[in-house]
Amino acid sequence: MQLLSDWLVWALLFDDYYCDAGQLSDQPAPFNTLIVQMMARALYPELGATGDPAFDAFASALVDLVERIRSQADPQLAHLCSLAHYQWAVGAMCGVSDRAAGTLRTAAQHLLIRPSDGADILSAHMIEVAEGTMLPAHERLTAEARALSQAAGILLTVPTDLASYMHEQHQECLESNLVQILSIEHGCSPQVAVHQTCSLLESSMEFFLAMREKLQSNGRNSLLLYADQLANMVRGTYEWQRFLPRYTTVLDIPVNAADSSAVRPAAALHEIADKRTGKHTEKPISISWWWDLI
Repeated sequence: MQLLSDWLVWALLFDDYYCDAGQLSDQPAPFNTLIVQMMARALYPELGATGDPAFDAFASALVDLVERIRSQADPQLAHLCSLAHYQWAVGAMCGVSDRAAGTLRTAAQHLLIRPSDGADILSAHMIEVAEGTMLPAHERLTAEARALSQAAGILLTVPTDLASYMHEQHQECLESNLVQILSIEHGCSPQVAVHQTCSLLESSMEFFLAMREKLQSNGRNSLLLYADQLANMVRGTYEWQRFLPRYTTVLDIPVNAADSSAVRPAAALHEIADKRTGKHTEKPISISWWWDLI
C-alpha cells in the first residue's frame, strides 16, 4: 500500500511539474523527448543522471519505485507496470500537443486519450501489485476484460473533467476537458455540456455494473477478483475526489489568508447516487462496442 501511495504522489507531482505547468507544458518537441527519457527509467533503471536537477530527482524516485515493484511483484506483472508508463506518456504528449496547437479533440478521441493521460492501466496494475494478484494474460485479453478495463479507465479519469472545470477555466487550459469539448462539439452552453458529461459517465457506469454482474454469473475467480479491484478503484476515486481540496477550495484565496481551510465548503463536492439521474445519450464510437457484449 505504501508503494501504491508513493507511486500515485510521484505521478501527480510529475504531472503538475511538467505536463500542466512549466516551460515545456506547451512545447511538444522538448516535452516528448523529456518524457520518453523519463519513462525509459521504468524499463532501464540502470540509466544514469543527466545533470538536470529536477529531471534527476524525478528519475531517481521513479527508479526506486520500479525496483520496489520488481522486488514485490510477479516478474511479468512488474514488466507490465514498466511498459504501462509509455501508455501514460502518449496521453500526456497529446495534452501538450493540444495546448501548443490550440486544437480541440472530439469526445470520442477524448475517451481514448484521457484514460491514458490519467495512467489508468498502470493504476490498475499497481493495485494488483499491492494485493499480490495478477490476471492471467489469456483472461486479460478477452473482450469482456478489455471492455471492463476501458470502462474503469474512463470512470477513473473523466470525472475529473467535471470536478476541475472551474479550475481549468480559471487557468485557461480547457482544451482537454470533456465539458468544454462537448460544449464546442454540440454548440451548447457549458451547463448543458455538464449534464451531457454526467449522462455519458452514467452510461459508462451502467455498462461497468452490467458487465461485472455478467462476469459474476459465469466468470472465473481471477477475473471476478480483477473486476472487484477495478470497482474499488472507481469508487475510491469518487470518494477521494469529492472531498479533495484541489477541487473544493475557492479559487481566489486571499493572499493573507492564514488558513485556506477556512474558505473550503464543509459539504462534499457531490453526492453519490445509486441510480441514473440523466437522460441516455448517443454513445461515442470509441465505446459503442461495449454493448455488443451484454
